[in-house]
Amino acid sequence: MPKRVSWEERATNVDAAAADAVLETLKTFDIDKSQTMACTICPEAEHKMRYRLLVCSCQACGEATTLECAWRGKIVTCLETEHASIFEYGTHNTMATALTRKKLTSTQKAYCRELADNHLRPMRIRHALSRKFGTPLDDLPTLKT
Repeated sequence: MPKRVSWEERATNVDAAAADAVLETLKTFDIDKSQTMACTICPEAEHKMRYRLLVCSCQACGEATTLECAWRGKIVTCLETEHASIFEYGTHNTMATALTRKKLTSTQKAYCRELADNHLRPMRIRHALSRKFGTPLDDLPTLKT
């Protein structure tokens, strides 16, 4: 029988914007597993939630030692209310942080999806994003081919 993991709470039952703010404070990570299951966040669990397990992908942790980083994370998000709970377990190999990639917020991503639905080209979406949110083009992620 697998051993039980004692998760440490970082944020409990917060909205999507607050969850994004908490995730921005974490080191870089990859999503190891992602699945849906019955919601445990809301009292009436007749809908689903997304359950994601995270692993550390920080370059500084990888270079610090040959051992795999012991840090693990968990994000549980209600698919109906979009409230989330964030947990973590273990510690990183090093406290040093590597340079983080530039990421878009959830509102910026929604705006980009809306423009993409209207068949705008990526460069036009990037410039519209810069104008709407007042972000310099240098601060936005680069276009990928």
